[in-house]
Amino acid sequence: MPGNESIQSVQRAVKVLYAVAGVDGGCSVAQIAAKAGLKLHTAYKFTQTLEREHLLTRKTNPLRFVLGPALNELKTLDDERQLLTVSSKILVRTHARLPQSNLMLLEQSGTTTYQRLCIQINRPGVVIQRREYLVPLYSKASSLLFLAYSTPEEAQKIYAMNPFEPNGKLVWGTQSRLEECLAKTRRLGYCLPDVPDIEGPMFRVAAPVFSPGNEVIAAVGGVLLLDEPAKFQPTLVRLCREAAKEITGSLRERGDED
Repeated sequence: MPGNESIQSVQRAVKVLYAVAGVDGGCSVAQIAAKAGLKLHTAYKFTQTLEREHLLTRKTNPLRFVLGPALNELKTLDDERQLLTVSSKILVRTHARLPQSNLMLLEQSGTTTYQRLCIQINRPGVVIQRREYLVPLYSKASSLLFLAYSTPEEAQKIYAMNPFEPNGKLVWGTQSRLEECLAKTRRLGYCLPDVPDIEGPMFRVAAPVFSPGNEVIAAVGGVLLLDEPAKFQPTLVRLCREAAKEITGSLRERGDED
């Protein structure tokens, strides 16, 4: 039956992927056929199909196949959707406890920080999704948080794309003062820039969200206008840290299930 044939084709494709997975240098078509229990010409047809969909990638001299980028892209997409879904619910609950604030979820891609989710003072309960909202490096708590937790190699790339002069110097004055802020961020576990905000009288904070592998994958950011009572500031710090911790816990629970 056509339906059974389709199911068998999917099963064979999965066998091909499992045959290739984790093999240093990849597998030849003959090796794939032997591992997957397929005829040679059948294995070759499957490798061609999977290669077109970027599920396999070929290496030459000699001809070998390795897993393709589409598998990583699927995993990344799944993780990102899970992050946004979990974070949306937590941010709504958190914002209800301090509606005088703006709350955000931010991610870093390469050397750039993006705001992905936002709940604003004038729109409580409404999660605004954004994809191309870029966040500058030197003046925002979230970007500084990612810089503080970056590896030396990552930091070098960030500085190469965002030289300290003139933008960083305008905010911090000296590189050493910036480095003190980054060190304090790592020590405290959250970022609280101690310089005047170039956009106006605002109080900013950001706390890290960790992956199941203990890497910083996002940040929960919070903003208060300084005309709000000062007593709200430590509350915002606590709420951002609690929200980030709750998101981290949810992602780790899912990682344990996987």
